Amino acid sequence: MVRVAKTRASRFWEVRKYQGPHTCLASATSQDHAQLDSNVICQHIFPMVQADATICIKVLQGSVESAYGYKVSYKKVWLAKQKAIARIYGDWDESYNQLQRYFNALQTFVPAFKHCKPLVSVDGTHLYGKYTGTLLMGIAQDGNNNILSIAFALVERENTDAWCFFLTNLRRHVATQPAVLLISDRHAAIKAALEREGCGWEHNVYCIRHIASNFATNFKSKEAKRHIVSAAYSKTQAQAQYYLELVRRSKCKS
Repeated sequence: MVRVAKTRASRFWEVRKYQGPHTCLASATSQDHAQLDSNVICQHIFPMVQADATICIKVLQGSVESAYGYKVSYKKVWLAKQKAIARIYGDWDESYNQLQRYFNALQTFVPAFKHCKPLVSVDGTHLYGKYTGTLLMGIAQDGNNNILSIAFALVERENTDAWCFFLTNLRRHVATQPAVLLISDRHAAIKAALEREGCGWEHNVYCIRHIASNFATNFKSKEAKRHIVSAAYSKTQAQAQYYLELVRRSKCKS
């Protein structure tokens, strides 16, 4: 259905209502720019969002302004980007409903950990979207150095209880072989969880990348950071001592 009316101020007819898809924009946008809604903006920014879903709103605002000569609000462009993401990846509820299928696929086609190196790396990251919380992840490597996701959990926050739950079940149901090494950063909640009785991890070390980054933050020495990493990858104790001595000298210089 389309509804049109002749305007009083000119000799043109104006489309007042139209039900159905369209890709056109009026050649003369009204002063309040009502036609430049989130649907029109979504159509314009869709290729940009499809190429890079992390593109910032200000960049999209600039593109819209260049195309239409009007600086739209942050909120309107943000809403348009959410619509574009939903068109590309599906909406939030649909994505969450796919999780069970993903679980089943993991169990069927990725027989977890038995063909991987006896090393598991764990870390957590905050979720920023409609559903907040924290994602806890466990990864491993196969013989060809391919990185595989072997377990993950969605928790409310990164605390000792959450890590204890994740690490205990990771050890009990996935990484069940003896003498498996756990690699993590020095997050206080991970350290506390590992100290709890029944967690199940006898061997754990710290990620050298985190150690080197923390070292560089405190001592402001890129050279010493490189030596720290070299010491960690040393194959002999003498080689490690050599790089640690270079670290000490670099600290003295800084």
